[in-house]
Amino acid sequence: MKLIIKSDTLYYLILPINLKNLKEEEIITKIKHIFLKYNHKYHLLEPGFYEVDVYHHDIVGTVISIEKIDTFDFSDEVDLRVIIKNKVKVYLNLIDVTEFIEYKDKIDVDTLNLKEYLRLIEHSKIIIDTKKVLS
Repeated sequence: MKLIIKSDTLYYLILPINLKNLKEEEIITKIKHIFLKYNHKYHLLEPGFYEVDVYHHDIVGTVISIEKIDTFDFSDEVDLRVIIKNKVKVYLNLIDVTEFIEYKDKIDVDTLNLKEYLRLIEHSKIIIDTKKVLS
């Protein structure tokens, strides 16, 4: 699991699991189960209402965008609205470009195979772009 925080109300969670072949209801149940499990252990989410967008990426796995919509003042519950999206663009931004001179500093993950991705991920920051969603 990798966590990328964008702001106080929006962050991304990357899970190395493949949810592509599951039905929509199964994906929603699995995502809610994952959040309940991790929230109980790590207290990731404060009480409130969250919109959770779930993206599948063939190489990266499951990318989850979590945005806090509202805060619950009189309840300690976490309410999730899970929305399944089609695709997301993922880039790697190399921390030290001199170590991998054959790559540019910003690499489109779709141009890599799994072996290359696993080699580069340890030396990169992940950039998630939900604005350049492909159909």
